[in-house]
Amino acid sequence: MIVKRFSGRTAEEALAMAKWELGEDAIILSSGKAREQWWKFWQNGFQVLVATDYPRRNGATSAHEAAPTMLADREPVVQVSTRPNPEPPAPSLYTPPEPVRDQRLDHVIEMLEGLGQRLERIEGQPEGGAAEAFEWFQSRGVADVWARRLAESAVQYQAENAVDIEEAVSKSLLERLGPPAPIALAEPATVLFVGPTGSGKTTTIAKLAAYCHLERQKSVLLISTDTFRVAAVEQLKTYSEIIGVPFQVALRPQDIPHILKERKADVVLIDTAGHSFNHALYMSEIRTVAELSRANDIQLVLPATMDAELMCETALRFGEGLDAKVCFTKMDEVRHPGAVLTTALTLGWPLSYITDGQNVPDDIQVAFPETLVNLLKGGGV
Repeated sequence: MIVKRFSGRTAEEALAMAKWELGEDAIILSSGKAREQWWKFWQNGFQVLVATDYPRRNGATSAHEAAPTMLADREPVVQVSTRPNPEPPAPSLYTPPEPVRDQRLDHVIEMLEGLGQRLERIEGQPEGGAAEAFEWFQSRGVADVWARRLAESAVQYQAENAVDIEEAVSKSLLERLGPPAPIALAEPATVLFVGPTGSGKTTTIAKLAAYCHLERQKSVLLISTDTFRVAAVEQLKTYSEIIGVPFQVALRPQDIPHILKERKADVVLIDTAGHSFNHALYMSEIRTVAELSRANDIQLVLPATMDAELMCETALRFGEGLDAKVCFTKMDEVRHPGAVLTTALTLGWPLSYITDGQNVPDDIQVAFPETLVNLLKGGGV
C-alpha cells in the first residue's frame, strides 16, 4: 500500500495532485488545513492523506513526472514538495473548474436576502385584517417577508370568497405549497440521503426501510458511506438486522457500482456522512456518490431546529447541482414550525417527508401541505 500526503493552496488542487499520482481509486484517509510552516507564505493551504493498493501510474515517481503523460490536454500544475521547510513553491497554474450552478438558485438567493437578521424591514405594517393575520404568522415564527405576503393573500381570499380568516389563512398557504414528493415505489428507486451532521439521516433511512420492506413488501438494500463514524455504521447495521434487509458498507464511492451490481433490490437507501457544507472534500464526495450510484432520488435532510436562514443556506450548498427534495426532521423539538414553513416557501423545492420522533418505523409522515398548515395552527403531525 502506498500512503502519501499532498498539499495545495486549495482542496481541489491537493485532490488533483493525489489523483494524478495515485489514480482515481485512491482512498482519502484524512484532510484538513496544511500545517507546514512554509504555508505562512500563502497564509492558507490544504492537505490530504491518501492511500492506494495500486502502483503509481506509468511508474511515475511524483505527480510532476506523471502529469505530462496522463493529463496532456490540461494545464500543468506545479508539484508541491512535502519536505520540511522547502523553498516557497511557485504559484499554481491549476484553476479549479467552476461549480455547476443549479438553475433554481437565482430566485432562492433573492429570497434569502429577506431572511433572519438580514431581513429588510418592511416600511409600514399591514392594515385592517391583514395586520391581524400578519401578527398571527409572526407569532408562529414565519419570517416577516412571508408573514406579510401570506397575510395579504389571506385577506384578499377572504374578501373574494366570503370565508372566515382561519380558512383564508389555510387557503393562502395551500396555494403556495406544492404537492408532496415521497419516494416513488412503482419502479426501482436508488435514494441518496445527504445533509449536515446530526440532521437525522440514519434514523430516517431506518424508518423508510421498515415502511418499504414491511408494509410495501419491497426488497430493500441499505448502503452506508459514512466511514467517519463507527457508530453510524453500527447503527444502520443494527436497524438492517431488525428489519431483515441486507446491509453493505462502501469504503469509497467507487465501491458503490459493484455493490449495486451484486445486490439487486427494489429500493436502495444510501447513507452519507454528515459534515459542514464548508467541508470542500465532503461536498465533492457527495456529488461523486450521486454520480456513481446513479441515484434517481436525492433526499436533503434538514433538522427543524435550525433557523430559516441557515436551513436555506445549507440546502443551497448541499443541493447545488442536484435535483433534491427536502425532508424536515425533529419537528417534535420545535415550538413553532415557522422556520420550516419559511424555508419551504423560500426554496420552492419539493417536500418529501416530515419526522417528529425517534420511533422506528413510526414518527414519519409524507409532507402533505395540509400537514404543515395543521402544524402551523398548533396541531400535531
